[in-house]
Amino acid sequence: MLKRYLLLLPFVLAAASGSAQTAKQTVRPALTTVTVYRNGTALEHKGQVNLVAGLNRLLVTNLSPRMASETLEVQLGEGGELLSVDEDEEAPEASKVLNQTAVDSLARVEAEVRTIEGELQGLQQEKAFLLANQTLPTGTQANWSAEVQKGAALMRTRLPAIQTETTRLQNRLETLKTQTSQLQPRASETGSGSRRVLLVRAARASTVPLTVHYHVGSRSPWFPKLDIRADATGRELKFVSHGLLRNQSGLPWQQVKLVLMRHNISENIARPNLEPWSLDFNGGDHTGEGRVDEFVVKGTAKGRPVDVSQGTRYEVPELVTLGIGGRRDLSLPVVPLAGRPEYLAIPRLSENVFLQSKVAGWEGLQLPDNASVYHEGVYVGETELNARAYNDSLEVALGHDDQLVVGRAKLEDFSGNVPLSDKRRVRLTYELNVRNRHPETVRLRLLDQIPISEEKEISVKAGDVSGAELDARTGKLTWVLTLASGENKRVRFSFQVDYPKDKTVEIINHQVRISSPKFR
Repeated sequence: MLKRYLLLLPFVLAAASGSAQTAKQTVRPALTTVTVYRNGTALEHKGQVNLVAGLNRLLVTNLSPRMASETLEVQLGEGGELLSVDEDEEAPEASKVLNQTAVDSLARVEAEVRTIEGELQGLQQEKAFLLANQTLPTGTQANWSAEVQKGAALMRTRLPAIQTETTRLQNRLETLKTQTSQLQPRASETGSGSRRVLLVRAARASTVPLTVHYHVGSRSPWFPKLDIRADATGRELKFVSHGLLRNQSGLPWQQVKLVLMRHNISENIARPNLEPWSLDFNGGDHTGEGRVDEFVVKGTAKGRPVDVSQGTRYEVPELVTLGIGGRRDLSLPVVPLAGRPEYLAIPRLSENVFLQSKVAGWEGLQLPDNASVYHEGVYVGETELNARAYNDSLEVALGHDDQLVVGRAKLEDFSGNVPLSDKRRVRLTYELNVRNRHPETVRLRLLDQIPISEEKEISVKAGDVSGAELDARTGKLTWVLTLASGENKRVRFSFQVDYPKDKTVEIINHQVRISSPKFR
């Protein structure tokens, strides 16, 4: 091994000596492509370099001052061999303001601040002058009444006007100070940037392409949003993706190719290791299983294949120009999807009937956590979207519907002892009423529930549930009803609870109370 190092030493010394004698060639590759992620920006520069035979020292400028050095990647075309990449230790080139628009805006804001501060000072002096001259001068007693009336009228009108104008100017001053704090970082950006020195070896003189790629970390340079716009029937929905784009790269974008990514740059891609799961009596610092996850996947379990409508990558069709710190709201192509409208009623919790649409083919969409929902062009509110909770259909809430009326009534409330037993029994019966006032047939999903027991001494037994689907784990009852225009339907369900006489079950109301249905 020592012999190998000794053989390489002359080559290394020769390369170092050659690089010291080789003059730097300044290269300023243009920023051509910007890829914006949720948590950072990837920049790509491209240019051409003229190489001489032998060693070449290239000073690469026009790189972002916010570059994460560990992400830097340099590629040379055929004919050039990259030997090393180092930071430039020499004095940087003269600073040059990159965002002249921000500089001009800052100057205008600061000028207006000075003007408003002068006006506020004048108003304060005027108010002090009026308050200091409330006493009439000597010799005016003869026409005392007229002078008092003039002074009172002046004080009554001018003091409120001073206060109103002072408040307006103070509010404007606060706004300008906020703008100043936002403009100062953008106006102070200079063109010195980050520079790298490349040591390149070429067998012969040639011109080769140069590509520089690196990442800039930032907070939310691209904040995507989603609007869901449904027609009156809920059968046609448009997923409109848009979002706020911010240039936090530290360089101005001049006619660059822009790519938007709907996910984060991965910081840790290491494969996780499954450690042994050991048990002991003390517990120690082991991580247990915790509570049972109540998360339930919705939709059919087996799903179905669909065409991907939208990927995680979107390339803006036109070239983009945006200054440092600049903002722009970008809209992505609209994705139309078919929906199957369905009404949902939970009269135990609400007398409102909710319209929702089950959307198929959504799997290719990169959904945010929330979406703004518009129904018939009217904003109806925000809805939560949990993409992992669905298989082949996504439920989109579209608001309330007052053309469907539901009611809930208790028909039976029996409570008594179980013969020849130490148990007490309660039996409850409820009736749910539904009326369709739509001019067409609708499909309604109706939900209620029976209690579930968490104690072995308490038993719950379902009675007649009018054909409902019963989820034994949660006690949820589900009816899917088809209602013609003007049709009424009633469904009933009952259950009984047996529990020890000497104990109290809080869910049971022992007072007999029978309510009339909302309608028959």
